[in-house]
Amino acid sequence: MMQMNKLKSYAWETALLENRNFWDTAGQERFQSMHPSYYHKAHACIMVFDVQRKVTYKNLTNWYKELRECRPEIPCIVVANKIDADLKVTQRNFNFAKKQGLPLYFVSAADGTNVVKLFKDAIKLAISYKQDSSDFMDEVMRELENFELETKEDLSDKEDENSKEEKSKSS
Repeated sequence: MMQMNKLKSYAWETALLENRNFWDTAGQERFQSMHPSYYHKAHACIMVFDVQRKVTYKNLTNWYKELRECRPEIPCIVVANKIDADLKVTQRNFNFAKKQGLPLYFVSAADGTNVVKLFKDAIKLAISYKQDSSDFMDEVMRELENFELETKEDLSDKEDENSKEEKSKSS
C-alpha cells in the first residue's frame, strides 16, 4: 500500500483543522501561466526543491522572481526536500536562500522529517504578515472585505426592519 506524501498530508490536515489554504503550483512549466492566480491573496510562500534533481534548485530563481512580481512582501521559506535519500545533503551549502535572506528547511516529505515544524513556522509567518501587512494589494483587499461585510450587515439590518414592519402591520 502506497504511503501518502507526508508534506501534502500534513498541509491538508492543517488546512481542514485551522481553516488555512495551501496551494501547490506544481513547479511544472505547463502550469506556469497559472502561478499568478495562486499568489493572489497569499500570505506566505513555501518554495520546495528536490535535492536529487538539480533542475528544481535552478528553478528557484525564476519562481522567486515570479513570486516577487505578484507578491513583493510576503514571507518566503525555501525547502530542500527528500533528505531521507541522503542525509549528507543537510551539510551542503545551498546559497539561494542565503542570498535572498530566506530561511532554509531540510525536510523529508516521505518520512515526515521537519514537515510539521515547516508548516507551523509558515503559518506563523503568514498570520504575522497578514496582521501587519502594508502591501498595497493587501490594503485594497482588506477594504473590499470590509466593504462586503458592511454591505451584508446593512442588508441584514434592512431585512430585520422590514420583518418588524410586517409584523406590526399584521398585528
